[in-house]
Amino acid sequence: MKKVLFKQLPKLNIEKLIFSSLEQALYQAIVVIDEQEYVVWESDQKTMLSRNLMQLREQFKTLDVAETVLRHESPYDEMIGQPTKDSSNRMEVKLDKNPYAAAKWLH
Repeated sequence: MKKVLFKQLPKLNIEKLIFSSLEQALYQAIVVIDEQEYVVWESDQKTMLSRNLMQLREQFKTLDVAETVLRHESPYDEMIGQPTKDSSNRMEVKLDKNPYAAAKWLH
């Protein structure tokens, strides 16, 4: 998968913002630009990862994004007695642009 630096994002047309759930509350930011997925990097050496989804979402709140989703793919089907599948078990849940359930000023 290709990479893009976070500081480049304000200049790009982001079709979709994906928060990929990797493992036990570890999230990775991915963006879709021109129908291709790019992993978001904080710097040339560090991928944008967080154990706090809310904080990760806050970093993207000023960007103009058409769609935001939370993605989960489980590699553990065979560990719970399910047969290995030829197809993906990817699940995406749409998220609101606002990272808060209620307006932040109400907290």
